[in-house]
Amino acid sequence: MFDLRSIVVGIILMLKKYTCINITIYADTTDEDYKSGILVLPLIGFVIGFVAFFIAGLKFFYDSFFIGALILIYLNIITKSVNIKGTYVSLNSLLKTKDNNEQVTGMIGIILINLLYFSLIGIIPATGLIIMPLAGYSNLIILSFIIKSNKEDTSVMKHCEKYHIIFAFVISFLLTVIFNYRLIISLSLTYMFTGIIISLFDEKIGKITESFEGFIIEITQALFLIITYMMYL
Repeated sequence: MFDLRSIVVGIILMLKKYTCINITIYADTTDEDYKSGILVLPLIGFVIGFVAFFIAGLKFFYDSFFIGALILIYLNIITKSVNIKGTYVSLNSLLKTKDNNEQVTGMIGIILINLLYFSLIGIIPATGLIIMPLAGYSNLIILSFIIKSNKEDTSVMKHCEKYHIIFAFVISFLLTVIFNYRLIISLSLTYMFTGIIISLFDEKIGKITESFEGFIIEITQALFLIITYMMYL
């Protein structure tokens, strides 16, 4: 049944979690609210990427590496660095060092990811910036079907159902066709490789947490950048 209240609350929940937009909800939230909000998650990624696309237009006036740094700053501000923080926590958990207090693995991981963004964002096709966040948030939903580990401690993946997965898959490819059909190959390879990698390590993970969702988004975006760059060499 069409529930406008649930849709509105769901959108607000996703905005509060993945963007710097903070709207107070004066109502109790339910699982249905999260399920409604998940449907707009790929579209939130699309809007984030669309703004980055316009910032990339400044390449006509400034150096590409400066634009890459500018877009990187924008992405971290608009998302509150929530996905980077999730990546940091996940890497420290998955690849524990001898001295866990140093948190070396997480620090190295996020430095490498940010260096990757800095070096590639400014030189890939500008339309790739529209698809990059869209791919990240869509893949979070799509991979919920592949991951068999315990997802009870997640905030998005545990609520994903088949219609969420179908919508994320269709809308990501549809928008890619509209803005740059050549990026379909990059998007397909990104989904394929992340699916294979996750399925190989799924049993070793055992139980995933909320931070792992941010890790999936960042890894998807980074892989999409790499594949897109290689395709356009």
